[in-house]
Amino acid sequence: MVKMREPRVREHSDSEDVVVKSKKAKATHSRTLDNGTRGDHTGVVRTRGVQQRSGAQGVVPDIGIVECVELVDFMCHEHVKVNLCPKVNFITGQNGSGKSAILTALIIALGGKATLTNRASNLKGFIREGQGKATVRVQLRNCGPEAYHPELFGASILVERVLSSSDSGSASQFKIKNGESGAVVSRKKEDLVAIVDHMAIQIDNPINILSQDAAREFLASTSPDKMYHFFLKGTQLMQLSDDLEAVCKAITRAQASIDRKKEVLPEMKAERQRWKQHYDDMKQARNLSEQVTDLSKQMAWAIVEEAEKEASGIEETLQVHQRKIEKIDEKVAEESARMEEIQSKSKELAEKADRELAQLEPLQAERSVPYHELSEINAALREFKQTEDEMNSVARSTRQRRDAIAKELEAERARLQGDDRTGRIAIQKQVGTKEEQTKAEEAKVTQLQEKQLEYENKSAGLRESKSARYRDVDKHTVAVTKCRNALDSLEKQTTNHMNAFGRGVPEVLGLVDRAQWRGMKPVGPLGKFLKLRDSKWSRVIESLLDKVLNAFLVESHADRQTLDAIMRRCGCQSRIIICNTELFDYSHGEPEQRFTTVLRALDVSNEVVKRQLINLNRIEQVILVEQRAMGDKIMQSNKGGFPRNVIACLTAEGYSVGTRSGGLSTQAMRMVPQSGRLGEDVARMIEREKKQLAQHNGELNKAQRALQQVEREQEGLKTKHMDGNNAIRLARSHVNKLQAEIQQLRDQLLSDEPAKISALETEHGHLTQQLESIKSQFRDLFAQQQAKKEEMEQIESNIALVDAKIARTREHAAQLRQEADDMASERQKHINNTDYWNAKRVSLQEKAAALERQHADAEAVVQEQQVQARRVSEERVRVKHPAATLDRMISECKARLDEIEKSSRMSLDQVAEKADLHITAYAKAKEEVRSISKLVAVLKTAHQQRLQKWIQFRDSMTVRTKMQFTQHLYQRGYMGKLEFDHANRTLVPKVQTDQDLVSGHNSRNSQPQNGEGFQRKDTKSLSGGEKSFTTICLLLSLWEAMSCPVRALDEFDVFMDAANRAIAMRMMVDSAKSSSTTQFILITPQDMNVKPDADVAIFRLSQPRRAPAAR
Repeated sequence: MVKMREPRVREHSDSEDVVVKSKKAKATHSRTLDNGTRGDHTGVVRTRGVQQRSGAQGVVPDIGIVECVELVDFMCHEHVKVNLCPKVNFITGQNGSGKSAILTALIIALGGKATLTNRASNLKGFIREGQGKATVRVQLRNCGPEAYHPELFGASILVERVLSSSDSGSASQFKIKNGESGAVVSRKKEDLVAIVDHMAIQIDNPINILSQDAAREFLASTSPDKMYHFFLKGTQLMQLSDDLEAVCKAITRAQASIDRKKEVLPEMKAERQRWKQHYDDMKQARNLSEQVTDLSKQMAWAIVEEAEKEASGIEETLQVHQRKIEKIDEKVAEESARMEEIQSKSKELAEKADRELAQLEPLQAERSVPYHELSEINAALREFKQTEDEMNSVARSTRQRRDAIAKELEAERARLQGDDRTGRIAIQKQVGTKEEQTKAEEAKVTQLQEKQLEYENKSAGLRESKSARYRDVDKHTVAVTKCRNALDSLEKQTTNHMNAFGRGVPEVLGLVDRAQWRGMKPVGPLGKFLKLRDSKWSRVIESLLDKVLNAFLVESHADRQTLDAIMRRCGCQSRIIICNTELFDYSHGEPEQRFTTVLRALDVSNEVVKRQLINLNRIEQVILVEQRAMGDKIMQSNKGGFPRNVIACLTAEGYSVGTRSGGLSTQAMRMVPQSGRLGEDVARMIEREKKQLAQHNGELNKAQRALQQVEREQEGLKTKHMDGNNAIRLARSHVNKLQAEIQQLRDQLLSDEPAKISALETEHGHLTQQLESIKSQFRDLFAQQQAKKEEMEQIESNIALVDAKIARTREHAAQLRQEADDMASERQKHINNTDYWNAKRVSLQEKAAALERQHADAEAVVQEQQVQARRVSEERVRVKHPAATLDRMISECKARLDEIEKSSRMSLDQVAEKADLHITAYAKAKEEVRSISKLVAVLKTAHQQRLQKWIQFRDSMTVRTKMQFTQHLYQRGYMGKLEFDHANRTLVPKVQTDQDLVSGHNSRNSQPQNGEGFQRKDTKSLSGGEKSFTTICLLLSLWEAMSCPVRALDEFDVFMDAANRAIAMRMMVDSAKSSSTTQFILITPQDMNVKPDADVAIFRLSQPRRAPAAR
């Protein structure tokens, strides 16, 4: 099993996700470090802040921190030593000052390869020019509870590596010393690897310690696959993936070994079996002769038993046939009883239909009575109208007389004006004015009453019109629904014509072809074998046959059960008919050739189908005519009776002109929509149905608009009628008030007026009362008219009820007739069933007679075989095997005896030893296959579990990196996210800069994008500084997800502008201060804008002294 090395994952607390701002130091100081004793001009200036007394310094890591790096004759340095801060270290200097050499020395000292640094192809390339060797030393902190063997290495571990340019011996040597005492503890690289692994320092991780070339490649990388590659390498997911691949290869190799062994196992098993059989043969050779004798006895009596079984089987089959004959007799009796029952029910239904039709006469008489009453009411209404006209005439003449007397009164009063009675004249003027107002109001009341009567007449007409419109809408709605259903059915036929015969028929036909049948294969649907000769008979013939067109024919009850199961499975509801396939002669039952029968109007391609339609629907005796008058004439042409061999006459319009059961009455058939089952042109039918649908839709829309118009008019009349009633009440109230005031004024004038004026006023009052009486009579007449109209509406409602009863009676009678016809069809079915069972009984009786003869012959054979068996064995022995098996066993025993006799060169012990050898070898090989298979199963389980852990680790690293990336971008005022595509192994950073955010908010109202007003950009569309800052944020996010205590980055700010560089440096400083277990080593050629403090150290390198160039 391959052992995987899992990386140590540092535990993060919630406080690590918070950026901690470091306090600025109040004072700084500088000092120059010792650069060696060889006179080198290389110098390191270290600047470090002084910690405030009141401030809290960050926690110093206990293990894995680089305390010191020392270079001797390494690369460009003669000798330099750098004591690093446990938190943040900035190494600065001009180009060529050897900044990157410190990072390279750190990698080499901790066991890294030369190629990992991208500075040289081998270790000799790091030796300073002109020198024979170079030395690098790195001191690592080793404190705390997780210290690595502190009893050996102390509180710090000093790693020294010497590089030699000589060809003899090793190119490098390691010394691992106690950092306190300087004593050498080990010289083995394996111990150094163990120390580095324990401290989780990932030297070979390209993200953990980025050399100058690696840093530039990372900062300049924009390819999503390269970014994802850095993510895998940095989080050590790639190493785990390689380990899993190694496990998978080991499983493959083990499986191949199992397969090879399994290929050999059958051959070893056969060899083992052969020698074991050889041994058994040798052991049992002595008993083979006795076995042959015993098997021969069994063989003799086995033949007897087989003969007895054959005779017994024939007897059982004979008994089965006899039981079947008995059951058939029961079936025939049941069918006969059922036929009598159906005949009785059919007769009863016909009598019920006649009784229903007899009820039509009293209903018709009942319907005629209301019509007489309606005539009387209409006559009364005409008399009311005449009386109303007479009353209007009398009222006009009375009103004219009253007006004349009023004028005479005015003249008489004018004559009396000379009496100089000013008060009396004024009162008379008031009386005249009020009388004029009274006349106007009375005329207004009369006019309003006439309008009310007109409104009521119109409302009655609108009610009748509304009922008619409702009936039109219902009629056209039903027609549209029928057209749509027919159109859907026809369109289904365009893909498969069998859809015309009902749901599931195509599926049933497919299953019928694949099923096994005892008799003939089911025939159906029957309509498939019919074709019209003349399309004018299409609808009447389809209505006559209807459900029979969808039926299937079978020959036996077993086939009927099989077909019924298939139909239930497919949801098909077609009828199944058990038929007799005998092709009888039907010509003697046909009418004269001058009549067009249903049979003559069809082309029937299957003779069995034709006979069944003749049995079920009598199509050879049903004639077709175009007009009803012609049908009436034909059906009475035979001395008032039906023509010979004619039982019914159908018209093209859908009427049945007389039947044997219904006499000469003419009834409407129950017509079904045309469905194309008789072979009509489906495309033409679809076109016709579409035209009819469009026509019905138009008529429906027209009827709906007419109904809406009537409803609007009715609502308007209702409003006008209510307004008229209110106006009449108001006018009458005003008239009564005026009349009271006039009477009061007249009483005031009575004492002073002359006698003539008094008489005129008396007559005027009498005429006024007469007009009021006429008005009262007119109101009574109006009430009588309303009562008559209500009575007329009630009579019309009663007439509608009687019409509904008549329609239901006719429908019920037609239904009873149809049920009687269905009973006749069912009776014919039972007649066919009886014929079928009688034929079946004759066939079974013939087979039973043949079986009796066979049984007698079989009994004779049994007696003969028993005589022959007793010649071999007097007593009957128990037979253990069939005769064929015994014969084969006897032959095998004899052949084995012959073989043993030929191969008797080896002794029984020798054969036993050889057999034991092969048995042991086979068992050992089988056990090896089992154990290796078990090991492979364990490996597969472990591989699957580790693969799941790898996926979980990858997902957790992804989530943490995304969170850290977003937080770091926020330090600059940016927004963004990391888009991981693990399937395609890509990583794409998406960023919105502060300018993008501002422009996005300004354009949000005008043109929003992504629902936020702006759109994230990838790193390709960013500026150099923005891109470098984004990459630094990604790097810090990856670092946060890693566990290495040392993180190094060379020339991280090479592509940054000042603003991004300042923010990036602050972010790295804050990140280092917020982590208690991480040390940062950052190399930059630019000046620093970060002030040193207790956790931040800045090292400035001066130009080292170069070796003189060779001349």
